[in-house]
Amino acid sequence: MAGVLVKALSQRECYTIDQSANIKEAASKLAEFNIGAMPVMDGKDNIVGIISERDLSKSLTKEPLDLDSGISSIMTKAIISCDLEISVSELMETMTNHKIRHMPIIDNHKLVGIVSIGDVVNHVIEKYEAENDSMRNYINGLS
Repeated sequence: MAGVLVKALSQRECYTIDQSANIKEAASKLAEFNIGAMPVMDGKDNIVGIISERDLSKSLTKEPLDLDSGISSIMTKAIISCDLEISVSELMETMTNHKIRHMPIIDNHKLVGIVSIGDVVNHVIEKYEAENDSMRNYINGLS
């Protein structure tokens, strides 16, 4: 069933950051909310990038690192997103092929959430656990 996971994730809070924020603000917000990435928004509620722990770690290798620099200097601008109808297998394939861990969910050109590779893995584990339980119950019912 396409989109079940993504539709559920679109209902939870999605933390974002304004493109005018600096690197220190982005790092603080990621730590405060215990998240790995945040969509970067312009003043008109349009997504213009994504800032991730990976972007922050890459910026640490640049000399000198100015924490007061704008996040636009380190954020990922090439946004790979999904819609509400994407299946879990399509998510896994896209995230694997593009080597990304977070994907914004876009509906009617507006950000409605974000999905992480952890969300996908947890969903797959829950699915297999439910199938195993069903199989175990079926087998036990026959004995």
